[in-house]
Amino acid sequence: MYNIIIVDDEPVIRSGLKASVEWDKEGLSLLGDFSNGEEAFSIMKENHVDILITDIKMPIMDGLTLMKKALNLYPKLIVILISSYNEFAYVKEGIKYGAIDYVLKPTLEQEEFLQLIQKCVKRLDEEQSIKKKLTLVDQTTTLRERKMVEQKLKRVLLNDNDTTHYEEVKKLMSGSILVIYMKMNDVANIEEQYGGLFKSFILEEIQEHFYTKYEEGVCLTIWNADLVFFMNVDHAPAKTIHQLNDEMVKKSGLSFSFGYDVITDLSEADKGFKQSALACERRFFHPKDIVFSYKESKEKSFNRFDAKLMKQFLLPTDEKKVATCIEERYEQWKQEEIQPSEIKQEACDLLTNLFGSKLTLSLLLDKCEDIKKTESLNEMYSALIKQIAECILLITKLPVKTTKDNELMESALSYIHHHYTSELTLQMVADHIHISRNYFSILFKQFRDQKFIDYVIELRIKKATELLMNTSLKVYEVAARSGFKDVKYFSKLFKRITGYSPVDFRTEHQE
Repeated sequence: MYNIIIVDDEPVIRSGLKASVEWDKEGLSLLGDFSNGEEAFSIMKENHVDILITDIKMPIMDGLTLMKKALNLYPKLIVILISSYNEFAYVKEGIKYGAIDYVLKPTLEQEEFLQLIQKCVKRLDEEQSIKKKLTLVDQTTTLRERKMVEQKLKRVLLNDNDTTHYEEVKKLMSGSILVIYMKMNDVANIEEQYGGLFKSFILEEIQEHFYTKYEEGVCLTIWNADLVFFMNVDHAPAKTIHQLNDEMVKKSGLSFSFGYDVITDLSEADKGFKQSALACERRFFHPKDIVFSYKESKEKSFNRFDAKLMKQFLLPTDEKKVATCIEERYEQWKQEEIQPSEIKQEACDLLTNLFGSKLTLSLLLDKCEDIKKTESLNEMYSALIKQIAECILLITKLPVKTTKDNELMESALSYIHHHYTSELTLQMVADHIHISRNYFSILFKQFRDQKFIDYVIELRIKKATELLMNTSLKVYEVAARSGFKDVKYFSKLFKRITGYSPVDFRTEHQE
């Protein structure tokens, strides 16, 4: 709403003007009516005013003086003068200084006054529209420039030996730079619940928010999985990152981890990127923390684990010895002397060497994938112990495995097809057929050659297309009846999969 005030030393005129218009209906807020310019101006200094209706001749401070002072305060202010017949010279002076129009007291008609007010509101609306368009143009131009920096930085990170790219980016951001590597936490569960595309949608929204909120800095998407920010160094980098985290959590409802490093200028972008990524990996050892600074790696006090030696422990006859060996290695892993990726690879090598001759490679690779998805050392250690136990169990059940698995999958698929439009998780289906969640995940992928969540999303999108073609339900109703809780996510996902927005799909296919 726009603010308006009325100034006239005659109470009857003020009352008449106030009663002539339904201010709320016209999109106006009447801040008050005043008997002289000085009283009105004191209010204007405390409250923004868009329209000023003022008498010309008044005691203490006249209307022209008030108008001039008010326009200095609010250059876009719209002024309407109230005058008598013998004050036309003053009216001309007022219009010369910026008054939009005038009304004569003796001939004041309610309908004409209302039309004049509507004319002022229309002008204010037009100015607001122009202002928004200009702001949008400025934002678009700035965003285009920042996107250009983004692309050049990506080239630097991909071609770190090409010195021409370094020279280009050095001109784009000057001085010391804070490099922040951001990872989304609990990714495996997010992808299991919403599918792989959900993560990319969230990262796009965060990147858009960053460019809207922060006037400086660049945000890069890395491998469609993580984000890297390049910002001017603040006196307290950790405080800046915690503020960034608060905004991202509020925006997405998810949790994140951050690693950071400070570089002298953008020519060191590649170094800053790698070191901030290494810093972020420290969460593997400290899962309760959020922000990590880069630290030089410790010197190794032990050798790389030779998983092939595990073959000497003939399973399942010496399970305790295997468990003891893994526990000893776990204590070494906790020293933070090797990177999380190396630790996970050791765990995978151990698993494949133990069971490579007894189980299929595809099954073991799926189990290794689960190990690599873990986000903390304790989580990975528990997953490794669990996978070993499951592998031992599988070996003992191999002779009767195929027939029983077929029956389990038939039961699971029947359950899925009856419940996919409501809440449905991997755990719920696994519970229904009385097997572990991990084993069902592997079983499903073997039988359907796709992940469980991707199969469910496929069913839900198919249901949505049927509803869009054959009903007049609103988009949010289609989303809900197809099993999607979030209509925004549904719309993005639908367009990514079908190439159409839900509305465009309905228009195209109903015709």
